Amino acid sequence: MGYCPLSFFAVLDTLLWLSFASSNNASEAYYRRNVFYAGGEYTFVPSTNSTISINQIYVEQLTPLYGKKRRYPIVFFHGGGVSGTQWLNKPDGGRGWASYMLDEGYEVYIVDQWSVGRSSKTNLDAAALSPGSSVETAQIAFTAPELYNNYYQARFHTQWPGNGTRGDPVFDAFYATSLPLSLGPLFQNISRTSTCALLQKIGPSIFVSHSYGGQGVFLATDGCPDLVKGHVAFEADQTPFGNYDAGTRGASSPIVTRAWGVADVPITYDPPVSDPTQLVRATVGQNQYTDGKLSNYSCVLQAQNATQRPRRLVNIARAPVLFLTTQASIHVLYDHCLVSYLRQAGVKVMFTLLEDVGILGNGHFGMLERNSDDIAGYIDRWIRRTIR
Repeated sequence: MGYCPLSFFAVLDTLLWLSFASSNNASEAYYRRNVFYAGGEYTFVPSTNSTISINQIYVEQLTPLYGKKRRYPIVFFHGGGVSGTQWLNKPDGGRGWASYMLDEGYEVYIVDQWSVGRSSKTNLDAAALSPGSSVETAQIAFTAPELYNNYYQARFHTQWPGNGTRGDPVFDAFYATSLPLSLGPLFQNISRTSTCALLQKIGPSIFVSHSYGGQGVFLATDGCPDLVKGHVAFEADQTPFGNYDAGTRGASSPIVTRAWGVADVPITYDPPVSDPTQLVRATVGQNQYTDGKLSNYSCVLQAQNATQRPRRLVNIARAPVLFLTTQASIHVLYDHCLVSYLRQAGVKVMFTLLEDVGILGNGHFGMLERNSDDIAGYIDRWIRRTIR
C-alpha cells in the first residue's frame, strides 16, 4: 500500500510539535486559534485629510483542538487596567481559565475592551487614557491586602502565589500586564455597540466578566438581550450610584457616579427613564465595623415603599447572573449592594460568597490565584445547571 510523503511528514511534524508543547507547557489546553476585530466604523479626520477605522475591539477565538462539546461559547471580559491576557496564563506560570473551559469543551472568545491592548483607540482625541493601577494600589487592593489591613476581611487573603509585593517574581509578572484605559460614557457606549457586534457575528454566548468588565456585559445585555445566555460576574465593579473602591485604603463612603444605576449612560428601564433623576434613591443599611475595621458598607438602591416601586431592568433581566465574591477582597464589603439592586430590578441573580462553598482565601484576582481551578469548576457547574 502506498502513502503520500507530504501527509506522512505533516503527521510527523504535528506529533513532534505536540511532544514539544507537552514538555514545555503541559498544563495548557490544546486549541485552534483565530483572531479578528468586531464592530468599528470609518471616520474622516480633517487634520490629516484621511479616513481611519475607529471603535473596533480585538477578539481571540480559541476552539478545542478536538472540537467543541458545549452548545454556547464563553466570552471572557477582563477588568479595568489589564487586558484579555489575564484569562490565558497565571503570573506564576499556571494555566488560566481559558484552558480550563477549553478542556471542558467550550469554545472561548477573549476580548480586549475598547482603548485597551490590541483594541487601542485610533481616534486619539476621544476619551483620554487613565493610568492603570500603581504598584502601591495593586499591592493594597489585589495581591497583598493582608499586609495593610485597611478593612476587616483583608486578613483572610492567603491564595496569592508569592508575597504579593514589588520584587517578588509573581507580582512583577502580574504588574507587567497593567495597561492604561479609557473610562466614562464614551467608553461605555462604544463597549455596548462593539460587544453586540461581536455577538451578532458569533451568536448567543455566555459571558464571564471580572470587575470593571461587568459593566460592559450589563450594557451588552441591555443592547442585545437575545444574544446573552448568561453572565458570570466575578466581583463586578458596578455598585449602584457610587464607587467604593477607595475602601481598600480605608474610605468609609463612596464616590458618587453611575447615575443610571450600573452605568453612566442610558439603559432600559420599565417604566422608561428619560432622565436618571427619575430613579428615586434610598440608602439602605449602614456601615459596619468589626474589631475596629470597616467590614460592610451601606447601599444606595432604588426607593421601595408603599408609594414607590423599583423600575425594572427589562433587558438585563433576560439573562441569569451568577455573582461571585471572594472572602478577602474589598468587594465582600459592598457587592451585596449591586446584587440587591439587580434583584429589585427583576434580574435573576445567584449570589455566592465563595467562602460559603468552601473556597477560601481569595482576593480580587481570584482567577490568578492558587485555587483558581476551584472557582472555575464552580462556574462550570452553574452553567451546566442553569443554561440550556
